[in-house]
Amino acid sequence: MANLFQIFFKNLFRNKAGADPFRELYPEEPISPGLVDNYAAIISRVLPYFNQLNDTNKQKFLNRVYNFKKSKSFHFHGLEPQEEIMILISAASIQLSFGLKNYLLPFFKDIHVLADAYEAIDSKEIYIGHVAPTGIYISWKYFVQGFADYSDGVNVALHEMAHALHHENFIKETGIDWDFRKDFDKLPAVFGPMMTQVIVQRKSYLRGYAFTNFQEFWAVSVEYFFENSQGLKDNLPQLYTILCDTLNQDPLRPNEFPAFR
Repeated sequence: MANLFQIFFKNLFRNKAGADPFRELYPEEPISPGLVDNYAAIISRVLPYFNQLNDTNKQKFLNRVYNFKKSKSFHFHGLEPQEEIMILISAASIQLSFGLKNYLLPFFKDIHVLADAYEAIDSKEIYIGHVAPTGIYISWKYFVQGFADYSDGVNVALHEMAHALHHENFIKETGIDWDFRKDFDKLPAVFGPMMTQVIVQRKSYLRGYAFTNFQEFWAVSVEYFFENSQGLKDNLPQLYTILCDTLNQDPLRPNEFPAFR
């Protein structure tokens, strides 16, 4: 059997002729009709984003949730395994990547769900979520809080999935989305002046944690992008436009994707 990486690079140069190396590496399986209503009922209760989609995009969203969930190993710490939790965490990831072709985050094979805030290994800090080579870690308590108030710009699931998406697109072995990278690389030009403003004027539309470093700026910006879309567009229009281009979607126009890329 050919090595997966050999398949990818062999087809990379045939991509313009119609081959899709990502799809050959990670084939998509349609969600079975028997699961559609269950998935839709669970997701619609929690994710406002899903409820704004038309029927065609809802079906595509459910397919992606099903394939994302199927590609991961979920590990529960301090709470019993629940199918609903796995579906909702998968749905949060799909919300972020819905405009992108490559959405499975294949480098991250493990997702760890913790009951509450926690101490990470080799750290005395308390976390509600983090991303590491060993997987994506999310506190279920704070996941629930993040979607319970969908207007405060604080959502640990979107935040950590943003970190994972960023890391994924700097890992050559799993396939870099160069369209994503091209637009993502515009963000430092916005971050620099905003950081200067925070230092000089001690104020910003984004919460202070965004200016811990550039990676946190990206992740916090994603939270505002989805939870305070109009506010972010009105207050930081350049940042909003770059995020629309990077994620290939506009939350203020949920069914007008330029093209799934």
